[in-house]
Amino acid sequence: MTTRVPIRQDRALLNPKFEGYKLSFLEESRQHFVPVGTPGPGVVVPKLPSSAKLSYRQVQSRIRHNHLHPGWNSLKPPNGESSTIRSGVLFAIDEDYTLISLQFDKASHLLRSKRLLQIPQPILPIDSFLEFPSVKPVSPEFILVSDGASTFYLIRLSFTGVECEAKIEVSTEFQPEDVSNVDETTSCQLLEAKAFSVTTDDNEIAMEIKFIVCYAAKEDFYSSGPSPHRRSDKKTVFIVSLCSMIWTGQSSRSATLDDTDVAMDMEPNSVPLRIVHSIRGTEVPFYCALDPSNEGYIIGSNTSYKPTKEAVAEQTTRFLEPGSEAMDLDGTDIGTKPSSERPYIWTQTETDLTICFGLPKGTTKHAIHCKFSRQGLELHINMTQPVDQAVRLPNLDRMSLFDMVVPDECFWTLEPTTGILTLSLEKKNTKTRWSQVFAEGVDADPVEETLDPSVFAEYRSALEKYTTDNAGAGPGRDSTLMPSLTQDPQEDIDEEGEEIKFSWIQSEDGADIVRATTIGTGHDWIGQAFPSFESRHGDETSFRTPTVCLKHDVDGLVYAIQHVPGSVPSSSSVQQDDGVMKFDHISTFDALAFVQASKREKRFVMHDPHGRFSVIVESSRNVYIYWHTADAQLKQERQTVVDVSKGQRVDIIGCQLIADSVLVILMEGKHGALVLELSQT
Repeated sequence: MTTRVPIRQDRALLNPKFEGYKLSFLEESRQHFVPVGTPGPGVVVPKLPSSAKLSYRQVQSRIRHNHLHPGWNSLKPPNGESSTIRSGVLFAIDEDYTLISLQFDKASHLLRSKRLLQIPQPILPIDSFLEFPSVKPVSPEFILVSDGASTFYLIRLSFTGVECEAKIEVSTEFQPEDVSNVDETTSCQLLEAKAFSVTTDDNEIAMEIKFIVCYAAKEDFYSSGPSPHRRSDKKTVFIVSLCSMIWTGQSSRSATLDDTDVAMDMEPNSVPLRIVHSIRGTEVPFYCALDPSNEGYIIGSNTSYKPTKEAVAEQTTRFLEPGSEAMDLDGTDIGTKPSSERPYIWTQTETDLTICFGLPKGTTKHAIHCKFSRQGLELHINMTQPVDQAVRLPNLDRMSLFDMVVPDECFWTLEPTTGILTLSLEKKNTKTRWSQVFAEGVDADPVEETLDPSVFAEYRSALEKYTTDNAGAGPGRDSTLMPSLTQDPQEDIDEEGEEIKFSWIQSEDGADIVRATTIGTGHDWIGQAFPSFESRHGDETSFRTPTVCLKHDVDGLVYAIQHVPGSVPSSSSVQQDDGVMKFDHISTFDALAFVQASKREKRFVMHDPHGRFSVIVESSRNVYIYWHTADAQLKQERQTVVDVSKGQRVDIIGCQLIADSVLVILMEGKHGALVLELSQT
């Protein structure tokens, strides 16, 4: 059973006295340009072939991709002894698939670039395209590198003083479960990876690398009915797979590296890969983090995910006839339907949603009570005349919708002669496809979308013949337009916000993979923390899931997502103190939701793991740093602005935090990287 988890804010962490930010500048002495990949051309983003056809979500994901990857660069023991903290290290991969390290020297305050090794370049069919290569730190000594196709390399790091060396230990190949051809390659994106200590069947201590990948697939959705218009539509879905590989420590052949030459290990040892499970959704996740308990992972997106083992229902649309039995939605009646029919039909465009209900003949506009809210719908039919007992009218009491709408632009129409009630809803998040009308968990049997427009015309025609006494009557005659005037207007500061839903996915496969999902709506995504791998005093966890920043009114609220090992969902539908997934509001960035909404060219929005500052990075020019003073009800905070371009035309492709308060901005090609030494003092 899926537990529904609330996200609540701590009002003690909100600052109603805050008035704004005071502009400040970063001294030139704290800004350092450094070359990357010397003597190479730097990091160049691979270009897509002209034949590549990507969906909107795939393009959006590629724009958001961070080409600067963190290392395990801030390992601090639980006793807080800072003398053992290793110098920070970041990684990048250039267009020749050369792994580059960027190390920050605390003594000299310089960032040094070094080319470590080259991974084999992947080869894909002409009609395919590569994802961007990625690097994920799995432990202080190992990183997992994806080539952007289907091969993953486990690389060991060694440090001699400040010098970093690298060696490919093993590789593994990913192949989707639904691919029958073993030679077929599927490009996948590496979302997350971590290493866990396990004991093998031979009682040997081994390292299990768990990693999560995402790839696009096409699935058939059918539209059928009494009409001859039957077609199969290919819809892009995204498969998220949890993978596992076991490495016992047997090294592969590797060449010796030096400062000028790049070694290539052409044939590393290969280990088998196990796909633990896969889930399906219509979006690329914004957020993905493995839990330190090794019991599962957290995924965040503006859609829900379901196990791929659940069959995709064939899309069918049948006629709805008054007098049929109502469908039960979490104890709520939602229209008239026989056991084999649907209570309503619906369709959507990029901007609108249309829902049609069938009501008894002669229903007047005065019987309709319909109210729209930001993500809710209330619909009641109050008939003054007796209604056949077999007819159960729609009765929706504050039903949560799948996504947010614009209440002022929503309205309903009624055709009294046919009994057709049509709800027209305008989406707040345009170009976002709804997988169902009502929110996850509200509708036990969601109605599939009607993809064929002709079905709507046939539906109206059939319903009219069933209800009218005039055989020649046509749809649309005597229609009455009744906009909703009783809705609650809400002020929105950001019309482009993307609402996010978090789910806890258990590691091992089972009947209920998705164990917990957040309740309700109104939590727009802002960003997540820079990765951090330090242990705090009294905390034995070697790593924690990155905190997330969500929009609340004009502020950005920072939440830590927690999981209690061994916890299972209870029988209640809503948990007040849930151990499966709990959101702890730990800090607030005042007015961050407001200021980030005005940055139309923003590419990265991230914040310091300690809550000292948040960063908004534009795609070609400015970096904005918004400071936060803990436990201070101040009217003003500092805002630092840095012009990265320095008068040149640049393309910012990466952003990471290194050492304690050193921000590195990666630019494409010869421009290299800009090092910003941040400090509140």
